[in-house]
Amino acid sequence: MPKAKIAKINNADHLEREISRLKKRTRKLELDLGERVDFFKDNYKTMAINSVIPGVGKHKGFISMAARVAGIAMGSGKFKNFATSAIMTAVEFVGVRLGINLFSKYQQNRRKKRARKKASARGRETEHDDE
Repeated sequence: MPKAKIAKINNADHLEREISRLKKRTRKLELDLGERVDFFKDNYKTMAINSVIPGVGKHKGFISMAARVAGIAMGSGKFKNFATSAIMTAVEFVGVRLGINLFSKYQQNRRKKRARKKASARGRETEHDDE
């Protein structure tokens, strides 16, 4: 963004004109920002889908139709709730399975260590009995 010109203020009249100019500039920048926000609101679904599947907006046909359906679904609160709960259920399932697998491996390692200790203790007992 180019630097704004700094006006030299010599008297109260110049000050009032500069304040007025800056207020107009502020309003214009606010309107520009509002237009950009409106554009983003109107197009965020398409941008999100294009970020996942590049070029969907350019092509017609099945992909475009699927993108429209996905866009409509993303706008639906019920679908968002369903998708969120389905993803959380899947994540919990995977987490539980991983947790069970890790716990099973830990238990098996402990049992093996205990069995080795018992075997070595029995071997020591038999050595002492032989003496």
